[in-house]
Amino acid sequence: MHPRNIYRTEPDFKALANKYESFKPFVKEDRRGRSYIQYKDASAVRELTRCLLKDDFNIDIDFPLDSLCPAVPNRLNYLLWIDDILKETMADSSDTLYGIDIGIGASCIYPLLGCSLKKNWHFLGTEIDERSIEYAVKNIQRNHLEDRIEVKHNTDPDKMFLIANGNRQYAFSMCNPPFYSSVEEIEECLSFKESEPSATCQGSTNEMITVGGEYEFIKKMIIESMKLKTRIRWYTSMVGLKRSIRPLLRILKEHGINNYVVTELIQGRTVRWVIGWSFFPEKVIKSKSLNSYRPKCQFDIKLPQKRQFVLTEVRTILSDLEVDYHDEEVDSDDYVIKGTLYKNTWSRAYRRQKKRQKLDTDPTFPMDNAAFK
Repeated sequence: MHPRNIYRTEPDFKALANKYESFKPFVKEDRRGRSYIQYKDASAVRELTRCLLKDDFNIDIDFPLDSLCPAVPNRLNYLLWIDDILKETMADSSDTLYGIDIGIGASCIYPLLGCSLKKNWHFLGTEIDERSIEYAVKNIQRNHLEDRIEVKHNTDPDKMFLIANGNRQYAFSMCNPPFYSSVEEIEECLSFKESEPSATCQGSTNEMITVGGEYEFIKKMIIESMKLKTRIRWYTSMVGLKRSIRPLLRILKEHGINNYVVTELIQGRTVRWVIGWSFFPEKVIKSKSLNSYRPKCQFDIKLPQKRQFVLTEVRTILSDLEVDYHDEEVDSDDYVIKGTLYKNTWSRAYRRQKKRQKLDTDPTFPMDNAAFK
């Protein structure tokens, strides 16, 4: 669980029950006096969600029992991780920032929780289900956030981001996609314990199932992002099935997207993953990510010499390779060098050509036979 997640310590159900009468009927005590709820009771889990949001974030929400019930610790994990990568890769993440939530659902949980966490965040939320939009709009109004959360009805299921023409830049997009391709796949995953058996709120069909499952859904996002590119700094999506990750990374690589990151969100016995990609050069280094999915061009090494010696040598190499670069000391422990390559200057063929050009302009330039090998 994220180190800033307040639910690293389990909520006190007894205290919540004493504070909220609506929650009291669902709270039981075991022989040791420990309070608990039946997680297989959808009404109990929904009321827990409502009480946690009210008590910890002063958010009032309502959503139908047959819609997806958002687990607050999980949603908070995702938002805190996005906050981390924005702080790491943006010059000033304290400016007014705009995010997109694809499929806000009836609860509108991500925009509401995001606006509570970050006073400078604004959201565009998209949704295909009209009933969910009705609930979401009421939840926005109930929390007086009409000036910070915009909702758009998506009438085209093949379109994802619904960004209007204009100059507005978005810091991030996020999505909790339908994980499964069919009811049979849900049952299969449950039998293999690939999804949490105690998850109680079943969710509507469009929240749980989509043609091709989450892989095809996120693949559409990747393809559409190729058109938008830097209109959004970080494209992200939750992933429910671990087996989807590597095929999605292959899609990113096939489209020449080499700046990507994968992290895991752990809350209790439930594990989810998030995949993110960007068309900006700034990479995620410090924020939590899984090493096994890092791009090949990203690695850690132990410096063989003192830092100043290594910096001098690296500058010499970059200059020799005609790399346009600049460097800066972030703090006493971090020094960043950022460079841009405009052509292949490191191949033997290029370096032979460079020596020939030098010889043509300066006959005294030494040319050994090795240059032609």
